[in-house]
Amino acid sequence: MRTPPAIKAAELLELAHHDHGRSTGILIGEGEQVRFEIRRADPGADAATRPLVLLVPILAGGRELMGLIAQRLVGHDFDVAFCERAGRALSPPQRSADLDDLFRRTVLHQRLLLTWLRAADDPPPSIHVLGLSMGGIISTVLAAVDHEVRSVAICLAGSDLASLVLATSEDRVHDWLEWRQKIDGIGIDSLHWELSQFLNYEPSHYAPFVPTEKVLFVSAMWDTVVPRRNQSLLWEGLGRPERLDMPFGHYSAAIAVDRVISAAATHFRAHCR
Repeated sequence: MRTPPAIKAAELLELAHHDHGRSTGILIGEGEQVRFEIRRADPGADAATRPLVLLVPILAGGRELMGLIAQRLVGHDFDVAFCERAGRALSPPQRSADLDDLFRRTVLHQRLLLTWLRAADDPPPSIHVLGLSMGGIISTVLAAVDHEVRSVAICLAGSDLASLVLATSEDRVHDWLEWRQKIDGIGIDSLHWELSQFLNYEPSHYAPFVPTEKVLFVSAMWDTVVPRRNQSLLWEGLGRPERLDMPFGHYSAAIAVDRVISAAATHFRAHCR
């Protein structure tokens, strides 16, 4: 496992408060600028009385989805925070080393936000993490390197990224693969080797360092974006944690969002102080 360096400090550059307990801000630290959002379950109460859930976004975007999930968690009486994505994944002119750097920066952004939250005058009594799709992959890494994360819900994610990228049904990834073959003249076997060599933030390297009892694993039985094999590899690597298996595909699983959020909230509550 590659252990990222300790975070020295996260400096607040800007903070704005909006209606309905919503705040937005900018942090700087470790050469990065991080835009973030916080939603409070009870804006008038002390934040130190409520657990907080960090949402880790899908790397293709998904701001509306983050807002939807955040509001549901607020309804379960959690405060919620999330960063804007560090960049777009698997798109030209990105290559494997660029993808690895995006993963590194995404993990770093989450850690900077957690560092700032914990240093606040009213830090949350416990912090939990929910990651969806690529965000679930990042959440695996985050839970392994940040031992203060109390529990984690890893949703619709998998490991062995080199094979996942080549096997996924995601059109955007297919476009990237075709671009790499056309521009670089690289074959599938060589691309598999390249991804294996450059993706240091491969979740299978980190999964054994996440305490199994901390994890709720949510998978979709008919998922072709994150194939079943890759989901099971991550679940096995995490020590076969509690698992919620849903009879949906990757995107149709949105139908069951309330069930997933309810299960995650129950899991987080069980790990609150």
